[in-house]
Amino acid sequence: MKHYVLLLIFTLLLVGCGRAETAAVPPDLLEGSTAIIAVESRLLDRGSGKLVEGDRAPDFSFTLPDGTTQRLSDLQGRPVVLNFWASWCLPCIEEMPAIEQVYQAAEGDLVVLAVNRNELPAAIARFANTVEVSFPLIADVTGTIGERYSITSLPVTYFINRDGTIRARHIGALSETMLAERIQALQ
Repeated sequence: MKHYVLLLIFTLLLVGCGRAETAAVPPDLLEGSTAIIAVESRLLDRGSGKLVEGDRAPDFSFTLPDGTTQRLSDLQGRPVVLNFWASWCLPCIEEMPAIEQVYQAAEGDLVVLAVNRNELPAAIARFANTVEVSFPLIADVTGTIGERYSITSLPVTYFINRDGTIRARHIGALSETMLAERIQALQ
């Protein structure tokens, strides 16, 4: 019994140490970068099942570098492009400049959230230094947000109407033209 208690304590210590590493981005990785990296995120909607057009977008929260926490549901009233990506995914990297262009062209009437799938914030920071984007890059280290959105390949982009419902889902890289068409269809 004593061995099991020690093993449990040791396991808890290791888990605690792992969590501490995921919440920090070494400052030198972001030197000179304008990237907004949300190192903490949490799925708030514990529903299940495949999402379809018209469903309410599952809610999650993310903490910005200034310490403020936002929820997807807080963004109602504005159309949202929710992009799932990873730094090792070539199509993800290729579509980021197009997403940035459309985001900039929207002049504040569009929210873009890029949820990273299962990578540590340090990997996201290294990526942010190679591709200039001005929308938040959100760490989903545990993958729970991606799982709720049924992400099995990358990139995947959800288009969310102003009322918080899913308008469309796109699997694969998006061009600037395709993005503009999808965004124009948002209500």
